Amino acid sequence: MRFKYDELSQAILIVNSIYEGGSKGSPPADDPLTKIFKVDGFLRSVGNRSGFRKSMKEKNGKSTKDVAFAVIYSTGKVKEWPDFYDKKNQTFTYYGDNREPGNHYLNTKQRGNLLLKDLFEKAASKSPEIRRTIPPIFVFESTGIASNVEFLGLAVPGVKGTAVDQSLELVTVGEEGSQFQNYRATFTMVEIELEGISRKWLAELKDYNGDTFRYAPKEWVKFVEEGLNSVSVMDGNSGEQTTLPDVNGFSPSEKQYLLKTRLTQGKFRETLLKRTKVCKLCGVDNMNLLVASHIKPWSHSDDRERINFYNGILLCPSHDAAFDKGLISFNSNGNIVISSLLSQENQKLLNVNPDMKIELEPNHKKFMDWHLSKVFVTE
Repeated sequence: MRFKYDELSQAILIVNSIYEGGSKGSPPADDPLTKIFKVDGFLRSVGNRSGFRKSMKEKNGKSTKDVAFAVIYSTGKVKEWPDFYDKKNQTFTYYGDNREPGNHYLNTKQRGNLLLKDLFEKAASKSPEIRRTIPPIFVFESTGIASNVEFLGLAVPGVKGTAVDQSLELVTVGEEGSQFQNYRATFTMVEIELEGISRKWLAELKDYNGDTFRYAPKEWVKFVEEGLNSVSVMDGNSGEQTTLPDVNGFSPSEKQYLLKTRLTQGKFRETLLKRTKVCKLCGVDNMNLLVASHIKPWSHSDDRERINFYNGILLCPSHDAAFDKGLISFNSNGNIVISSLLSQENQKLLNVNPDMKIELEPNHKKFMDWHLSKVFVTE
């Protein structure tokens, strides 16, 4: 999904969505992050400089000393600071903001390393009340085009299964004689609901007396209440770009449902296309014609099943229609099963025959068994 610059002040945060910068030709003026995080009813956004930006809580129209949330921004292209997003393990490694030889690693202009130290110390605590004071971290990366940025997700300090203090390392960098220390921090990217992060949560976070659990993603609440090892990490295939549906004329609840549906279906198709770009049955390779067909239908699947790679196969329109109507299915070996309702003549016209077979993996089996027993028709 893409959000244009003039939409950013009302934009929700959708994983892997692109947020376009301005067109004035000045990096500070075109910066999309300051516009995204300027929350209605509050005075200040995040700064437009550095890779670690803070937004402070506000009380009675004035900023306080408490951090509401922080934004990590990485270009991903600075050799000395190789920030790295590990999609397989859903971790993000970020290098702190001490970049001056001779400077103490905690004495930086934006106090980013000081905040990192505080975050990881609190994350190591066994107290939910202490963890509740940890500000959410939103991670963005430059797309390399103009000032556009991509939202990578919501991060919490540490790595699942690893002691939190091992996830914040003090490293020495630079040539001999001009060496200095900096933090290397590793965060876990937690799962976010498909509809994204609402601006209502940002407003609660900004409010000094706000309820930071209200509107919060479920996994964030779980992190605060139970700790890092209890959370579900973000799906490595989540958040593929798609297009917003036209929701004019619908109620708020209908709009939310339509948005969630479109995001889920677009993400599902892109996930299948990453593995193969042909019809599983006949080999048609025109991407404009390929349909991401759910094996266990959308209406019978839960949210996880709707985006599960193994609940889908790419088919051309004709074979998708036959599969959807239950006129063809496949057994656990991938052999085609043809309904008696599909005449020999129509089988020829549809280019299906009893000798056809598709490649299935073991994780496809439970979904294909469901299709064969619940969707496939015999009479």
